Amino acid sequence: MDVFKTSTETWKFFRKYHYLNHDLNNSAQCYVAEWEGKIVGFIAILHFPHPSEKKWKNVSRLVVLPDYQGVGIGVALLEVVGRIYLKQGFRYKIVTSNPVLCYYFNKSDNWKCIRQGRVRKVLQESGMTGLNKTISINRLTTSWEYKLSK
Repeated sequence: MDVFKTSTETWKFFRKYHYLNHDLNNSAQCYVAEWEGKIVGFIAILHFPHPSEKKWKNVSRLVVLPDYQGVGIGVALLEVVGRIYLKQGFRYKIVTSNPVLCYYFNKSDNWKCIRQGRVRKVLQESGMTGLNKTISINRLTTSWEYKLSK
């Protein structure tokens, strides 16, 4: 599998396979996974604004085409891109409710669970209720940070 940086325009090909909304932030850094000459996976990364930690990158979208799911392309893409950002001095994370990804992360020495639960309470306490339509407000989600094991 090879990974290449691409433009946000590539999202048009993958968005119909994503389970959330089909929008993609124009500032996303995008990468694709290629397998035997065919583009089969897509990942978009956004800078994560945090009040005290300025060097966070967050996975915004991760999509593997249906015919290629279940063989490790998604996690390989996550980790290749994660190493790129770690080398640049960033912290790198993903928020997901996907049980297969959570199982993989839980077994991996390179991923650490940093939050689990529902985000509704966090949003209500912060007053950021305008985000209600853009995130998985009612789903149980987990946040995972990628750290290379020593």
